[in-house]
Order: sequence, then C-alpha cells, then structure tokens
Amino acid sequence: MADFVRVDAEGVRKILIKIFAADGIPADNAAVVADNLITADLRGVSSHGVARIKSYLQRAKKENWNPDPQFKFTEHGAVCLLDGDDGFGSMAGTAGMKKAIELAKVHGIGMCEVKKSAHYGMASYYALMAAKEGLIGFSCTNGVSNLAHFGSMEGMLGTNPFSVAVPAEEFPLVLDVACSVTARGNISNAKREGKDIPLGWAIDAEGNPTTDAAKALVGAVLPFAGHKGSGIAIMVDIMCGILNSGVTSKHVREDTTTGPNVGHMMIAIDPEAFMTKEEFKERLENYKKELANAKKAPGVEKIYLPGEIEAEKESFNKENGIKMGNGAFKELCEACAEYGIDENPEDYLK
Repeated sequence: MADFVRVDAEGVRKILIKIFAADGIPADNAAVVADNLITADLRGVSSHGVARIKSYLQRAKKENWNPDPQFKFTEHGAVCLLDGDDGFGSMAGTAGMKKAIELAKVHGIGMCEVKKSAHYGMASYYALMAAKEGLIGFSCTNGVSNLAHFGSMEGMLGTNPFSVAVPAEEFPLVLDVACSVTARGNISNAKREGKDIPLGWAIDAEGNPTTDAAKALVGAVLPFAGHKGSGIAIMVDIMCGILNSGVTSKHVREDTTTGPNVGHMMIAIDPEAFMTKEEFKERLENYKKELANAKKAPGVEKIYLPGEIEAEKESFNKENGIKMGNGAFKELCEACAEYGIDENPEDYLK
C-alpha cells in the first residue's frame, strides 16, 4: 500500500478556503493563504504545502495570528516598510512583494521590509510573483529559532530560507533554499508519517546526532555546509529582524500575545533598468543553453537548471493531483470534520 495519495489541487483549494473562512478569515485572505499552500504542493515542496493546515490552524490560535490584518506601508523612494499587523505570513508576504513590484516598475528596483508577520510558507512563492511580472524577485524570512549556528548546540536562528526567481522562456529559473540541511517541515512530515530522518539533518536536545524525528523536533536542525549555511542564516536574520525594527529569530514567538513577530524582506528588480527586455532575454537564454549543454558527469542523463524540476512537477501535479502523505490527508479530513466543511476530501482523490 502506498504511503501517499494524490488529490486534485483545485478541489483541495476549495476545501482550504472553506476551512480558513470557517476559522474567521475573510474570503480574500483565505484565498491567499490557500494559494500559498497549494502552490508549494504543486511544485513538489510538500514541507510547505497542505500538510501545514493543522499546524497553521493551531498556531494561529496560540500565537494570535490576525485573520484580517490592516497593513500599514511607510514608503521612502524605492524602499518601503510594511507593518504586517500580526497577520498570516502569506498575507503580509504577498502584500510586501506586490509593493516591491510596484516600486520596481517605477524605480527599476523595489524593496519592502516586512515586520510583525508570521510563517510565510514557501520562499519562492514571492520571488515567483516578481518573475511572473518579468522582474527578478528575491525573498527571504527569519523564523522561530530551531537552527543551531556553527559551533553551537542551541537553536538561535531560524532556518531562514531565501529565494531568487528570474523570468525566462519555458520556466523561470528559481533558487529556493533554507539555511538548514533540510526544511524543518520535512522533519515534521517524517514524524507525522512515522519515519526516521537521515543522520546529519538534526541533533537532539543534548546535542547528539539523531535519526528520530520526534527528538529532532525538540533539539535543533543543522545548517547546510557548516559555517556557510550558518553565516547566511545570520545575515538573513539581520535583514529580516534588525533592519526592519523587528526581532531576530531567538525572539520570534517570544511574546505570542501580540503575534509571532516574524520578519521578511522582498526585492524586485526590473531588468529593463539595465538593458532592453529583448537583450536580457537573449543573454539569459544563451546562458541557459551553455549550462544545459555542458559535458555531463558520469551517470547523468540530463543537467537540470534551478527551478526546472519544480516546473516539471507543477505541470505533472496539475494534471495528476498533488501528492499528500497519508497522515497529512487524514489531518485534512479531520479539519473538515472539525470545521463542519460540507465537502469530503476523498471526493477529490485521483
């Protein structure tokens, strides 16, 4: 028996919107949060997809996420500060990137710092927003301190993911990485599905390497490439927790009576500030061909470019359904029952 199911993405989207609406989120905001989760699953990033539904609903209550935030923008030329009013991270993140895109179309570059937000989901969701407008997008965020920086055994940093998306023919080039060896969501998924994790992903509360997902979740995840991932995480923390007058990862969720205080940074760059759209397109396509046509290492059938695998998964999953672990699908069904949703997720099984 398979340990996962495939479910129609649009069917799940309708269910998510109804669940969030039943939880008191206005319909337009519910659609934003749902799209963020569905997009992650479509692109094969299940750690930030629908499997987050139970966590989001629980944390929204515990950490006082605002279901209907009133955003406040403070602009200064090409840069902007957004007060997220303790709303869901996907709401504030989307508003922040929209503002960065707006500014980039005027100034050639736009940057929006976001404070007083929450977990914003898949980092590339926002970078891709810019790429769809023909702009280069950059997104990063801090988060609750569960990553042990180089030389320590204590979670002082978030996994602090970042993403860059570049508009291109066929599919955008996209880099989306956390500063940890793996996203913490993958460890949560492993615990939910009753699986071990690879050695080297995390340490337990005593600082010992562990393959036990439950012990890893009360310990700390490890940075990728040792001091390199650790250093990048620190820089993201500065950009998302100090520059915006917010808080660094160690103090995220420190006082949840006023929200989790997560911070983000969004940047959009217009290539036409440097050259014509046609020249940029030609230079980029030539570069892509050079990379893809390089001599292949032994055993390699195809050289993939950043974002290509995710683009292929997105196309496949739109047709064949998003992939959900059995545990995650069960939690979706339980959420429907809890919130009195009149649609059954089993009706959308592929």
